[in-house]
Amino acid sequence: MNRIPLNFLKYTGFLLLGLVILWWVTRSQDLDLILLEVKKANYSWLLLAMMIGVLSHFIRALRWNILIGSVGSKVSTGKIFHAVMTGYLINLLVPRLGEISRCMMLSKSTGLPFNNLAGTMVAERIIDLITLAFLLIITIAVQFHFIVGFINDLILRPLLEQNSDAFALFLTGFVGLAVLLTIFAIWVRRKLKIARPGSFKHKVKEQLRGFLLGLKSIWKMRQKGLFIFHSIIIWALYFLTAYLAFFAIEATSHLSPMAGITLLAVGSLGILAPVPAGIGTYHFMTISTLTMLYKITPEPATSYAYLSHAMQVLLILGTNGVLWLIFTFRWKRLFKVKTSQ
Repeated sequence: MNRIPLNFLKYTGFLLLGLVILWWVTRSQDLDLILLEVKKANYSWLLLAMMIGVLSHFIRALRWNILIGSVGSKVSTGKIFHAVMTGYLINLLVPRLGEISRCMMLSKSTGLPFNNLAGTMVAERIIDLITLAFLLIITIAVQFHFIVGFINDLILRPLLEQNSDAFALFLTGFVGLAVLLTIFAIWVRRKLKIARPGSFKHKVKEQLRGFLLGLKSIWKMRQKGLFIFHSIIIWALYFLTAYLAFFAIEATSHLSPMAGITLLAVGSLGILAPVPAGIGTYHFMTISTLTMLYKITPEPATSYAYLSHAMQVLLILGTNGVLWLIFTFRWKRLFKVKTSQ
């Protein structure tokens, strides 16, 4: 019970932080111009981008099924897609809880062990992080002279100008935390090695073993080529959702595909922040990139950020609504068949 107020405070704190960032990044802009850009937007491109986004999430379900098949029996793609979309829905409210929720939901509907599913989910996320890192490297390599100036103006210069001692303290704290976490991990490993059967430590050890089994699914899977193909398609579709949204606003319609890759990479970093739905952080990264890197005026850049973010949220809400109707209708029909028998 004590965790509920703590988690609520944590959630509220991150939400307020996101709203403060959102206010800060748009505080000096003309709201009338932003609204005008939103009204003038070509929503056909946004609708097309949303359809492609749904397809990318469906292919993610197909890819996850490959990993699940490596640690257990394959399950219905429909159930996996439902679990994936439910996870995204919960992530809108509580960041990172969606990953746990989709594993719990799928475990209850299929009977597969939760820890195995969690391991496959983490394996999938590791692949995504590697892909994102690769995209960031490409972005920096291709636009190196732009990126260096962007990072210097956006991050390094403000930090150094405000307080060089604070920056040094932050760096020292980061290194110290990394050392403490390493020591803690070594201590936990030693304790689990000598854990007695039936003890709480032994139960944790068994859970970790199942979790690692899920992680090993990357090496065990038989359809490695298909997994890689699905991964490429997923990120290609993610790119299209970001790039096609450019054409919705006149001021961004001239941007190149490379700009789409850049927006995908930095926007993903904004979504990864522990803020509900990436509110504020996504907008900050997107607006800063468009204005400072591609010289788009602030109001159209802000309109793009708002519209692309709203598109992602509506995609998740709408798809979950449709899936809920489909599964509710199916369950009612099955219940009627059973009662009639």
